[in-house]
Amino acid sequence: MKKILFSYQPPIAGKFDIYLVGDFNNWKKNSLKMQEDSGIYKLEIQLKPGKYKYYFLKDNQIILDPKANTVSQGRETFSLLNIPSDDDLLYIIPIKLKNSKNYEEISIVGDFNNWLPNANQLHLDKGFFKSNLFLPKGQYQYKYLAKGDRWYNEKEANSQTIKESHDNISPNSVIKTSVTDHISINPVLIDSYDSNDIFLKDKIIRIYRYYADSFEFKILVPNFPQLEISLQLNDESHKLVCLASTNQQVTFHTIIKIQDIYKIYKFSLILKSKDLILYANQDKLSNNKRVRSWFRPYSLRIIQIDSSLHSKIIYQIMPDRFANGDSSLNPHFQETYYQGKNQKPQVRSLNKNEEYYHLADWNDIKILKESPYSAQANPDWFAFYGGDLKGIQSRISYLKELGISLIYLNPIFTAKSPHRYDSIDFRQIDPHLGGNPAFKELVDILHQNEIKVIIDIALNHCGYDFFAFKDCREKGDKSKYWKWFDWYKWPLPKKLDENFIAEDYYQCWWGVKDLPEFNYDLSRGPKAENMVKDIEVADLNHDLVNYLLVSMKIWLTEYDIDGFRLDVPEEVPFWFWQVFRDMVKGVKANAYLVGEVWNDPQEWLQGEYFDGIMNYHFFKDPLLAYFFNKSTSLSTFIERISSGLLNLPWQSIKSQMNLLASHDTLRLRSLAKDKLARLKLAIVFQFTFIGIPHIYYGDEVFLAGEKDPDNRRPFPWDYETDEERLDLLDFYKNIIKVRKDNPLLWDGYIEFIEDEHLLIYKRWSLQDTKEIIIIINRSNLQIEISSFISQYPISLFEKIQDNQIPEYGYYVAKTK
Repeated sequence: MKKILFSYQPPIAGKFDIYLVGDFNNWKKNSLKMQEDSGIYKLEIQLKPGKYKYYFLKDNQIILDPKANTVSQGRETFSLLNIPSDDDLLYIIPIKLKNSKNYEEISIVGDFNNWLPNANQLHLDKGFFKSNLFLPKGQYQYKYLAKGDRWYNEKEANSQTIKESHDNISPNSVIKTSVTDHISINPVLIDSYDSNDIFLKDKIIRIYRYYADSFEFKILVPNFPQLEISLQLNDESHKLVCLASTNQQVTFHTIIKIQDIYKIYKFSLILKSKDLILYANQDKLSNNKRVRSWFRPYSLRIIQIDSSLHSKIIYQIMPDRFANGDSSLNPHFQETYYQGKNQKPQVRSLNKNEEYYHLADWNDIKILKESPYSAQANPDWFAFYGGDLKGIQSRISYLKELGISLIYLNPIFTAKSPHRYDSIDFRQIDPHLGGNPAFKELVDILHQNEIKVIIDIALNHCGYDFFAFKDCREKGDKSKYWKWFDWYKWPLPKKLDENFIAEDYYQCWWGVKDLPEFNYDLSRGPKAENMVKDIEVADLNHDLVNYLLVSMKIWLTEYDIDGFRLDVPEEVPFWFWQVFRDMVKGVKANAYLVGEVWNDPQEWLQGEYFDGIMNYHFFKDPLLAYFFNKSTSLSTFIERISSGLLNLPWQSIKSQMNLLASHDTLRLRSLAKDKLARLKLAIVFQFTFIGIPHIYYGDEVFLAGEKDPDNRRPFPWDYETDEERLDLLDFYKNIIKVRKDNPLLWDGYIEFIEDEHLLIYKRWSLQDTKEIIIIINRSNLQIEISSFISQYPISLFEKIQDNQIPEYGYYVAKTK
């Protein structure tokens, strides 16, 4: 039996009853309830090795696990879990035979290849015939065969004088596979195999083009012990750097300048591990040293990622909650879409689908947990606090002093709600934020202060009062925008009472009535259209696509923004993001495109869609488990963190938005349960790891906040009266300075050093003779680190005493 942890994070806040349902519990819907932990629903159960089908169930709605593969059965689709056993392992058996008779050719023949004479030929190397067999668990009989008719077993082969047999009557030799004696490969990595070749599921060699003549060769292979790899490019050998390893896989890379990009190049790998020598091309591991792949350098598209991004520090701002710079801009709720929703209701009178939009006092945060007007005691989703773009502008000196170099703004388009994901017009900045002129002025001033700015856009949906959706509500299928949305029933009821279910009438994001979804593909339903990658097979909604592309182009050309944060991109067709990237990079090659992807981002970061993602899966989630919940071991933490470095281009790895909290999660203070020392350890890791550190506004001054919308509290500008807030702010300033002053921390490689108690890793590069060591102590022990201090004596950032690192201590230092 193995312990298996299932987890799921809903994209919207709230309390849900979520169940795990699968063939392992006979599809009982309510027997395995998942428990919520910091916004993530989890359940650990014990299962035997095997294959299982399952899904999550919320309000009788089936939800597939976004982290898992799927399998279809009839019209139904399930998530698939494969738990391999040791019996499923594939073993590599090295063969080495001295050429005592000076034969030119020998093969190994056995029941694993149906005794075919030439199925497994050995190759001669320095007086020995060598090869490998790839075999599943079992016991196999074999002999050696020379000249087509001369047979001998292992004992005869190892004797001083080989006794040849022309009739094959001597006893067969036996191979028995063993975990202790042979190298094994996990079957989850394998697509197919025979005794000579192993075809892996992922490409072994990936090639990425960064500039006209600069190409990265990225290698991903099973993690063999003492592995050495060399790349053969047109028979010229190139050394490779190890980027990361996990228990199952290891990745290497090199960057090569190719002068003649119009030549055809052949490439392959040589892998050495203990007694093994293997060869590889893009698709397979092989005994055949002649395996090759070919490519034409000019045919690869250039991955346009601005390398200057890697040194940036990102600061995320929800404009309504950051600073009020002009109170005359405060919402007055006289717009038509607030009619009937702007009058103060009776206490505990608001039911589902009833709203009360109002301006709250900056310091009134209780309502974000429980509105006094909600009949169900729900949080106040409709309270504005009056933050605006002038407020951000007035705090630029604060941001510069902190060390911020890139601002990420949550939505700023005209909208009805304070979060503004319900856009009314993608070409207008909300007038209560200051409108288009104020935004242009803010961007210009930020640029003058060497701060880039990206804006949040949600292109899966719009707002209930979006001009096109409003036209459809009024005119029905006579509206020219009717096909911009998926309609099921019309007209809408005149009054949206608590019994109104939006999804009965139109497709909307997660059933939220204020967020109608766009219809990109006229021939497919809302879920099926998102999976289409080839634009040629899509039935494009040209008017919608053109409107969105032109709207976003305006912000690049007329307002000079530096990129976009892309909301729920998995719920927009893949092909659209290709078109979108081409448009953005065509206008501004160094624009930053970062997607809100909560799961494994591999398919999003191969140069076709985004530069980086909000790194929840391979950064935030492991840090939450290790530093805050203490629910994972040191080795498991390193395994999960390293997994995020395996499959991506090097430029994309350095472009990840590495976050600890956001507007969709609990705040840092709440995650750390008010323990400042524990929080600091996670921050040290964040600012010394590969990727772009992200700060959610207010986290740097220890702002608390539970689930949405409580995690969107107004910034506490009275922070100077609180010693803990000042302490953490000073801590952030210092660690940011360390990062900015040391290019190894944003452009160097990483290597984890095995230790029982301490998290230890170093940053280094081929261009710099110096190294930086980072030691973090999450244990409750005080540990001697004299040897590291002597080797890395130049301290950059530390909490140590007398050459010892205390509980919640850290040491960041450099070689001389």
